[in-house]
Amino acid sequence: MHLLDITQQTDIFSKLELLASHIRDISKKFYIPASNISIDEMIAQFSGRSAYTFHIKNKSTPEEYKILSLCKLGYTYTFLFISRIKSSNVNTITNVNKTSAEVFYLVKQLLS
Repeated sequence: MHLLDITQQTDIFSKLELLASHIRDISKKFYIPASNISIDEMIAQFSGRSAYTFHIKNKSTPEEYKILSLCKLGYTYTFLFISRIKSSNVNTITNVNKTSAEVFYLVKQLLS
């Protein structure tokens, strides 16, 4: 992907995908968790206006980007950007809600 192609995209997560893919690939290369993994919701504080952020009252960071991550002992193995208006590229699973499908997507990456 060329840098010019990235600047012409309107979706914020598409603009970040080239860097995010590189970070995921490097993370997977250097460490493979064996057991006792966790799925964690990381919060990226944001103080501007964006349709992609979540607004949660009574939190220390009321405007935030959410990132679902698979971790072990503070090490992030892989992650997935979560948006309020754009659905993730995770395949849906029959009789399973969206969040559970996203968790399954992250765990399935351990096998690849």
